[in-house]
Formats: sequence, structure tokens, C-alpha cells
Amino acid sequence: MDVFGTLIWLGILINPFLAYQTKIKPLYRITLISFIVFFMTWGYAVTGGVVPVLFDTVWNVLLIAYIGLLVLNSYVVSKRFVPQMTWVRFGAIALIGVGVSQAWLGLSTGEWTRSFFMDGDFWMMSVIVSLLLLLLVTMKMLDRRIEV
Repeated sequence: MDVFGTLIWLGILINPFLAYQTKIKPLYRITLISFIVFFMTWGYAVTGGVVPVLFDTVWNVLLIAYIGLLVLNSYVVSKRFVPQMTWVRFGAIALIGVGVSQAWLGLSTGEWTRSFFMDGDFWMMSVIVSLLLLLLVTMKMLDRRIEV
């Protein structure tokens, strides 16, 4: 499995734990239900089940919604632990994640084009890298707060 696949699975598997840390029960329940449905549908497709076109479309919508929940849960958890986290800082971290993803794909393919911005895999990698950067920033800010 490549780095991209590993990052996606890391983001998918960590989402229920982040939702639990938000301390918002409805958000946790929605995330947990979508996590279970996501894995059931993925398991059905992987085991060789007949997958019609509508199923594929619904699965893609579910994946996008799940990634949206991942972003929301990450922001709420970072805001809970680090009250100084604002949408501006969150956006700056997201832009850094997009830049890192652009650099990663540019270096790995050997070509630097803007066509990456039209690729769904690029955006998925950008979200996961941004959330990992957010996790690192949150942990660093918590570490500084503990030392003081």
C-alpha cells in the first residue's frame, strides 16, 4: 500500500475516536453510524458483491460526507483542547496541507501541473495531510500550555 492509501485509512479509522472526543453525542452518533455503513458497503464491494452504478454513486457521496465529518470533528476537537484555534488558523493549516500534497504529487510523478487540482485523489490526500498537520499543531500547543 502506498503512502496515499495509508493516509486515507488513517483518517477513516481515527474519525470515530475524534467524534467521541468532541463530547457532542449527536455528532458522535452520526459519525459512528456513517462509519459502520461505510465499512459495510466497502466490505460488500470488496468481497465481490454485485455493485450497480447507483451503489457506486451512493458510496462516493458517503465517502465525501464522511470526510466532511472528519474535518468537522477535527476542528471541534482542536477547538476544545486549544481555544486559540480559529477558522483562520484552521484555513492556514489547510492551505499548507494543499501545498504539501501538491509538492508530494509533483515530486512523485516528476511533473508539476495544475491538473492535480481536478483530481479527487489529490483533494483526499490534501484533507488527510491537513488534518495530520492540525493534529501536530494541536499537540504542540497543548505541550506548550502544559509547560507553562
